[in-house]
Amino acid sequence: MNPYNAYARAHELVDLDDKGKILIKVFNALPEKIDRVKALIAEKKYEKKYHELTKITMVIEILDQSLDMSYGEIPRNLSSLYCYLIRRLNEVHATLDPKTLDECKEIICKIGAGFAQAYEQVKRGSSPKQRPVAAATPSIQSQV
Repeated sequence: MNPYNAYARAHELVDLDDKGKILIKVFNALPEKIDRVKALIAEKKYEKKYHELTKITMVIEILDQSLDMSYGEIPRNLSSLYCYLIRRLNEVHATLDPKTLDECKEIICKIGAGFAQAYEQVKRGSSPKQRPVAAATPSIQSQV
């Protein structure tokens, strides 16, 4: 497909009005990217590992920068988790430790599950305040 045509059709692939769905797609893609980094480390393809890991870190930095801190404790806690993830992923550049990647993947999956649950509650019309996102991911704080 012609790249210009692909760009012109991009609006068909992503519902820009549904930011929750986009966020869930991002959180579903990150664990796959982490698995790719683990495979690249095992294959000793360190330059590709560097680029993939840097992309993951950049996505998490964007997620952190997009938080609206006016919502109180939840975005502040998420920011702390994002900063922790960024620090741990940057350590992998030097250590090549797959356990660190597993830890980051687990945290990302739990955050993503919390967002998915909140998204479904909002779509069903129930207020996420009835059961906060933080309640969906109680063990994340204990890992930091």
